[in-house]
Amino acid sequence: MCGLAGLFLPRETAPRDADIAAMLTAMRHRGPDGTGTWTSPDRRYQCGFARLAIIDLDTGGQPIVEAGGRRVLMGNGEIYNYQELRRRPDCAGYAFQTKGDMEPVLPLADSLGADFVHALNGMYALALYEPEPHRLVLVRDRLGIKPLYWSRLAGGGIVFASEVKALFASGLVEPRVCEVAVSSYLAHGWVPAPDTLWQGIHKLPPGHRLTVEADGALRLERYWRPAPAADLPDGADAIREHLTALLDDAVGLQLRSDVPLGALLSGGIDSGLLVALAARRLDRPLNTYTVRFQGAPADESPLAALVAARYGTRHTCFDLSMTDVAAHLPRLAWACDEPLSDASLLPNQLIEDVLGHEVRVALNGTGGDELFAGYGRYFQLPVEARYLRLPQVLRRGLAEPLAGLIDPMTAWRLARSEKFAGDPGAYLHDHSTLFPPPIRALVGNRMVPPPPAQAAHFGNFHGPRQSGMLYADLMTYLPEDLLTLLDRTSMAASVEGRVPFLDHRLVEAALAVPPDIRTPGGRQKGLERAMAAPFLPPEILDAPKQGFASPVPSWLRAGLAEPARRLLTSRRALERGWWSAAGIQRLLADPSRHAHRVYALLMLELTILIHGENRLAAAPQGGLEAFVDG
Repeated sequence: MCGLAGLFLPRETAPRDADIAAMLTAMRHRGPDGTGTWTSPDRRYQCGFARLAIIDLDTGGQPIVEAGGRRVLMGNGEIYNYQELRRRPDCAGYAFQTKGDMEPVLPLADSLGADFVHALNGMYALALYEPEPHRLVLVRDRLGIKPLYWSRLAGGGIVFASEVKALFASGLVEPRVCEVAVSSYLAHGWVPAPDTLWQGIHKLPPGHRLTVEADGALRLERYWRPAPAADLPDGADAIREHLTALLDDAVGLQLRSDVPLGALLSGGIDSGLLVALAARRLDRPLNTYTVRFQGAPADESPLAALVAARYGTRHTCFDLSMTDVAAHLPRLAWACDEPLSDASLLPNQLIEDVLGHEVRVALNGTGGDELFAGYGRYFQLPVEARYLRLPQVLRRGLAEPLAGLIDPMTAWRLARSEKFAGDPGAYLHDHSTLFPPPIRALVGNRMVPPPPAQAAHFGNFHGPRQSGMLYADLMTYLPEDLLTLLDRTSMAASVEGRVPFLDHRLVEAALAVPPDIRTPGGRQKGLERAMAAPFLPPEILDAPKQGFASPVPSWLRAGLAEPARRLLTSRRALERGWWSAAGIQRLLADPSRHAHRVYALLMLELTILIHGENRLAAAPQGGLEAFVDG
């Protein structure tokens, strides 16, 4: 888990330099254990690496430069099966310089060419440079666990980095907001790949590689997409055993570390099952951590303690407070580079800050809900099903128009009921968007909403509806929200977050499971509960899904509302024309309904101020007040 940065210029392009040192400084939180740089003799390839040392502490530095400068490799993340790769025949005889996880990429690229990516099991963002024929290949892991951004330069060439702020620090990229992306953010709560909030800056999508040739030609290719496995056994019991074995193997691979390792233990099924499998594999107690937030409506720490006691972990429960929210938000906006409407960003950052004092590697259960149908949006709401029993002519001709006269949101909710059967991808979107058309009208936003990203991906899946909905979330919500949140919060604390549920073998197998086995009787995560039954106590297996919902309405009532109002109704904010002062007042007048929308707009505005207008090279030390009326 590190940060990488670089500049590639075509042979016919005039030489220029990127400020690699400044790029690495902007990402020093990603790599506090040292830096390395390399520049080609003609300066047409310049690169740098900030290291968080996890595996091979002594010889694992990067960039890895082959003898004579034949190739140069950088890799952020971990390739978990590196030990097995080193034993492959096509790696035999290779003169390894390190004992680490990234270097096997080089002999594999010799023997397999571009297909070397299919041999890798891990989370990674790679940059492989070949001086002859002067070619750069950028690769992002299958699920998008690790980030990689790039921008094409005027006159040819690209600059790339693990974070957008490093691109700004290069001296070659100016921060300019893309208004189309603003509308996309309002629709989704994040900007779907390959776009970002920033004009001309692109995310490398999950499962893709970007090749840049000597003449500057760019080729973007998908090398993997989640597809149902062809080797799933028949029968519920065989499937349960098969998926448990895959998860167990993934956990075993992801326990490889040369530094202290632990696991987040929330009290839910996902983290409990991971801890059970991990603890059985270790010859020492596993470090486990639970966080209890003061004043939270739910406390899962007693359930977590049951798992910790059963498996003899070295367990710690931290009590944290989310008071003075305004003091944290600017730092979060700086860390993320792009706005993220997910208000769980703050509690997750507080958790990672604590972990950063305890371990360098932490397992967590991200991905379990997307594989085993843990969200309610994968099922038709009962009220929607009852509404659809009415004849269509009554629904569209009477109920919805009348509802629209009283409350446009009610009419919109009624109309979306049909999408569960007719347009499931759009149904997913409608059950997660914060700014549907009635709310855009309420705040005075006249932008054209984009097509739902989930709908496009659902259309690319061939299989049962529920599986297609999981696939759509795996391609959108998972990398753009959950994994972005995990990467930024963990990296801000110099902690490597690992996600065993997102081993690609398990993902493919889970997508092949028939819905009646995945969720028997319509029970969310029914299959995963059956997988966990031999390992976890009934109190956890039968507990309702809790999760952690940030108490944003309480934040507003406790004092966040006033600085939010001043920031969002400032002259500079209103001049953009994305909302009106009256619209912001309408949101603030009803925090129970609109608090999360206020938060989403607040993070958008802070991102633009911090990275676009003030261009802060380091995390701001002041709170929200420092940006109000500025």
